[in-house]
Parts: sequence; structure tokens; C-alpha cells
Amino acid sequence: MNQPAWLAELHRQWHAARGRRIAETSRAFTRNWARLLEDAGITSAENQTTAAREAEALEKAGNLILKRHRYRQYLVERITLPLGRESWLQGLFGGIASVDLQAASLEIVSEFYQRGHQRFQDEWAALCESLTIEFSSARSLRPFTWTHPATLRGLLETTAKLSQREWPVGTMIRTASVECGLDSKGLERHQRTFEAALTRLLGSAMSFKSLGFVAGDSHVELHGPVCLHSPDGGSHDFDGLTHVLISAADLARCSRITTTADRLLSIENRKTTFRQYAAANTERRTLIAATSFPTPAFRDLLEKLPIDLPHHHFGDTDPAGWHILLKLREATPRHVAAFQMKWRPSATPSPLTPYDRKLLPKLLDSPLLADVRPEIAMIVEKQDRGDFEQETIKSNGPHAFWRA
Repeated sequence: MNQPAWLAELHRQWHAARGRRIAETSRAFTRNWARLLEDAGITSAENQTTAAREAEALEKAGNLILKRHRYRQYLVERITLPLGRESWLQGLFGGIASVDLQAASLEIVSEFYQRGHQRFQDEWAALCESLTIEFSSARSLRPFTWTHPATLRGLLETTAKLSQREWPVGTMIRTASVECGLDSKGLERHQRTFEAALTRLLGSAMSFKSLGFVAGDSHVELHGPVCLHSPDGGSHDFDGLTHVLISAADLARCSRITTTADRLLSIENRKTTFRQYAAANTERRTLIAATSFPTPAFRDLLEKLPIDLPHHHFGDTDPAGWHILLKLREATPRHVAAFQMKWRPSATPSPLTPYDRKLLPKLLDSPLLADVRPEIAMIVEKQDRGDFEQETIKSNGPHAFWRA
């Protein structure tokens, strides 16, 4: 049954003011009648008269109280929702009482607390305890909220699945989404929410990139001279372009790739550092590529470039950044040199996260990282990631570094 527009507006205003309250209130909810009709879009005299008759009928049923003009009793001045009828109004529009939502969410948190966590037991327990404290006081702990129990259950379930295992580096995000029990675009659709949940769990900024996920293998982003050669003898030279996106399909079709550059420099940060270095690459002696964990398309690029082309990688110097260097070295037989990747102290310490602590032993034990082990060991010694972001390094570009 459709409810009157003015009653729907009264519910909307009540819900905005009190719908999420847990604590009892001592004052009835009241509104100016003329203003309520205006907010509901009821402006004609005929519709206002009809609304008054509807309100009078609900008053007679004991659901509302109307305050009339002292002398002109036919004029309604204010409308009041008695405290005892708030549940009636909420039920009329299909709502669930806040206290019931709170109880359901607390029960869900308790369930997940009892389940525990395979990799991060202490962190998971701490998260559940924090949620219990906040939810008990009718507060949310973003991105977790007690007002939508079904959403809370799904978020806790997926957060657990994302963090329970070590994902193979280069896992397609849509593959991971299906393995987490979502549709293929579920993780992408709510990426910021899931990353915020992982950050809340592990105590430091976490991203899908940190887990080794890749969005796809659609292209490789390059700056500098590069030429693709096809098996039939044809070629496609990109040397005249300043910014190149080569599709995975084109990389797969070509038989080899040549460049007149002296070296290849891969850069982890695509949005800032890659663009800064590309702008400084005026002599075009460097082929610059944007990459973090190597996608299938980037692996194709490495395989088809000359094996004697020196490869340098410029990444962050936190454990995740060294992990990317490790995966790049695993992806190619050529040596990938660390470019400007030195531990640097920071004015504000950056403590290790639980994820860092899980990753560091693997990095220190890898023979492929033997030459940079002192830099990684510095993180362990200081218990501090330091000033690890590559964007904070002041540089005039790659050539200034090599000349020095």
C-alpha cells in the first residue's frame, strides 16, 4: 500500500534525525505541519486538505498527535510522533529497529572472532575487539558499519579471504574476485572499501597491488625509442612518439623488440615518477617502462627485448617494493639492477606492518636479492620502513644519476 507523500517525508526526516539512534530519547519527534507539506511537495489547497484528513485519521488511531491553532481548530500547526509510535512508523516503511541492527552486527562480529584467522591471528582478534567496542556504542569503524549487518558480514568474509593466503604475484584481480566468492568484477567494484578493510586489519596502508594483484594485461606503458618486429619481416617503429601504450596482443604477435636506448628503466610509480622521468628523458637514451608486479604483457616485453639490454628498476624501498624487484628478477634471465633503492631515514618513523613482518624473511632468504640484502636488513634492524616512497627522492631524471 502506498503511503501519503507527507507521511513518507515525515519518516524520512525522523529517520535522518533518529533512525540510527540506540539510546532512548525523552522527547517526541515533532515537525511544523506547513513546512512538512512544503518539503513533501504538497502545495495545492486541495492536496493540503486531503493531507489534513489523512493526518486526522491517523490521530484518531493513536499514531500521531496534531496541534491545532488556538482559535481556528481546523488549522493544523504541528504534527508529533509519540515516542511509543516510532516503531509503528519505522515498520510502515519496512525499516528495522536500530537496536536490532546493532544486535545482529555484534553477533556477526562475535562469529568472526570465534573463527579466527590463519595468518594474522592477533590482528584479526584486535579488529573484532575494536568493532565490538565501537558497535556497542553505536559507532562505526570505517569501512565497517553496524547499520547494515548483511554488508558487514560480506566485508568481513572477503577481508578474511583476501588476507588468509599469499596470492601468487600477478594474480588477475578478476580471478581473485571469483576465488573470494564474488562475481568477477566484485573486487574492482568495491576496491577502495576492501583496501580500507585490509588497512584497518593490518594497521598500515594496504592495496591490491601490495597483494600482487594486477588489473589486467591490456598494455605496457613506455617512453623512449622502441620498435616491434613481426615474424613476416614487417616492423612498427614508435620512436617518434613521446608516450606509448603497446597492447598485450601486439606484444604477443611480434617476434622481437629493438631499441636504440642504452638501457631499460622500469618505474613502480606510474602516476608521478614515471611521468617526471619521461619528461626528463629528452636525450631518449633510456627506454622507460611503468610497472609494478610484472604482468604477462610486461613479461612479453622483457622476453623480446635484446638480452644484453641493461635493465634497472626504480621502486619503493618498503618490503612491498623489494618484493616487486624480486618478482621482476624472477621474470627475466637478465640482471635487474636496483636504481636509487636505498634505505633512507624519515622524519616520522614508519613502523613495520604485520604484512611486512610476514614478507621480510622471504626477501632476506632469496638468493636473487643477495646484492640488496643489506638494504632490506636495514629495515629489520631499524624496525622502520624509513622514507620508502620513490616520489620523495629529488632528481633531475635518470641521466643526471648515470652521469654522476
